[in-house]
Amino acid sequence: MSSNSQIDFFQKRQQYFESLQTQTQAQYNQWAVARAIYFIAWGSLSYWAFEALSPWIFLGILVVGFGVFLWMINKHLAIKAQKLRYQLLTNLNEDEALRLKGQFVRTETGEGYAQAQHFYASDLDIFGKHSIFKLLNRTRTYTGAEILATWLQNPANQATISTRQESSSELKDMIDWRQNLEVDAWQIEDVHQPITPILEWLQLAPFEVLKQKSLRYLLYLPYLSIPVVLVCILDILPLQWILAVFIIHGFILRKVSGLLGLYLDKTSSVANVLKAYANLCKSIAVPEFKHPHLQKLQAEVNQATAHIQELSVLLERIGNRQNPIFALSVGMLTLWDLRYFIHLENWRAKHQNHLAHWIAIVSEFEALNSLAGHSFANLSHIIPQISDKDFIIHATQLGHPLIKAEKRVCNDIQIEGLGQCVIITGSNMSGKSTFQRTVALNTILALAGSVVCAQQFECSVMQVFTSMRTQDSLEEDTSSFYAELKRLKQLIDWVNEKQSLPTFYFLDEILKGTNSKDRHDGAKALMLQMHQAQASGFISTHDVDLGDEFSEKGFVKNFSFSSEVREGKLVFDYTLKQGICRSFNASQLMAQIGIKM
Repeated sequence: MSSNSQIDFFQKRQQYFESLQTQTQAQYNQWAVARAIYFIAWGSLSYWAFEALSPWIFLGILVVGFGVFLWMINKHLAIKAQKLRYQLLTNLNEDEALRLKGQFVRTETGEGYAQAQHFYASDLDIFGKHSIFKLLNRTRTYTGAEILATWLQNPANQATISTRQESSSELKDMIDWRQNLEVDAWQIEDVHQPITPILEWLQLAPFEVLKQKSLRYLLYLPYLSIPVVLVCILDILPLQWILAVFIIHGFILRKVSGLLGLYLDKTSSVANVLKAYANLCKSIAVPEFKHPHLQKLQAEVNQATAHIQELSVLLERIGNRQNPIFALSVGMLTLWDLRYFIHLENWRAKHQNHLAHWIAIVSEFEALNSLAGHSFANLSHIIPQISDKDFIIHATQLGHPLIKAEKRVCNDIQIEGLGQCVIITGSNMSGKSTFQRTVALNTILALAGSVVCAQQFECSVMQVFTSMRTQDSLEEDTSSFYAELKRLKQLIDWVNEKQSLPTFYFLDEILKGTNSKDRHDGAKALMLQMHQAQASGFISTHDVDLGDEFSEKGFVKNFSFSSEVREGKLVFDYTLKQGICRSFNASQLMAQIGIKM
């Protein structure tokens, strides 16, 4: 199925949810008018009852009317929430359609998750404004995105890859559930906040003051204080009793107010985020999954749901103390701070060691949803075969996943055996770098458990390493050539450590910052060193002598890209060809910009 058909699919869903949003907006407006009319009518009736009828009838109208008004508010808020949901579903499907056109509207680049001095992330656009992360990402929480980023930066083992492939395949066609899962988190404000503060709160030492039994007994004091206040309001007791109640309660709350500050420092910023996780838990509990891994994750989430929901509610309620009016009225009268401080400490004592694991389980569902969403949007992409051979890459019609389908040129490649090397020669701008990135990116996607942009793809589990975008650094006083040498040293150190995974390297325009002889000798020495270390990979170069010298070596294959001049213009077909390129285009390119050759 073409990408155009999927674009149409998402655009139709966008239009559908847009129409529901319009209908819900109309309902919302109607309820706003109804609320206003009811409030005026209720106020008028209450005033008339106060003037003309007995106090008890007035009180009854006031209480019942207030109950109805609260019901109307809740109904209005429910319609507002549904309207927001339809709006987010509209935006989500618009995003899916634009993503298939190569336009990424989400702002998250994933760059904050990039590991320092990573083996390939910066060279291959794993993160950034136009990146693999943006192509795949359908997470909404910080930890969900963090797990996806981890998968893209670390090859999984064969069993884990198989589990991710099978799990995401089951989720793939559950389009309504998947999109609702995403919206469940997205509708919560500040959902992207990291949960580090709450994990730090969990590790705080227990507060000894809360172990005092006398302090816990004081929780029963409001059951006496509130009736006293009511009796004072009814003018049965003098109003001084109310003042006495508030003085006593204020003295009690002073004992915990400082400690509560520590709580709020750690928890207030992420209280909302826990709502998102609670919402995700509820959604994950609904389907009847078939794959054992999904069933296992779901069972763990089901155990966690009530506890995460409880923590979310507790943090929301203790956050009410930040409202001065609430704190000086309801908060003071009910010993609110003390009550929920103790509840939170009880929760922490029971679940201190579980929350991080629960969050990770929920976030894995988000990451699997990203793999499933990418697969559903790109139906022409296939599930790769992960081989148990020492080293193999075998791909047909392999394309770059970040290039639009209508502009993408696909090629075939096959390498098998440890210590193999492919030398790619070719003219400038002919596609050497893009092809290397195509092979590397699809390998990374395969090892993350994703589908790949190919008709057929087989690879073994391996560690990808690239040296493609080395740049000079004024801060580190490093030239681009020395930056490349440092990168190559990183590769040499890695392969010399006898890693458990075979290395798959991609070296673009190797040693381009030095003279021809040194470049040739250095590349030759490095190729032999990689072969002896049983590392396999690609080297692109303009040095045709390098290809000639190794043409008889059994571990080297020569491929090339070329260009031709048609009607005075350079034309590229971006097709991989066997053999060494013998024609180059630098002179034509220089002539085109006005250099007189």
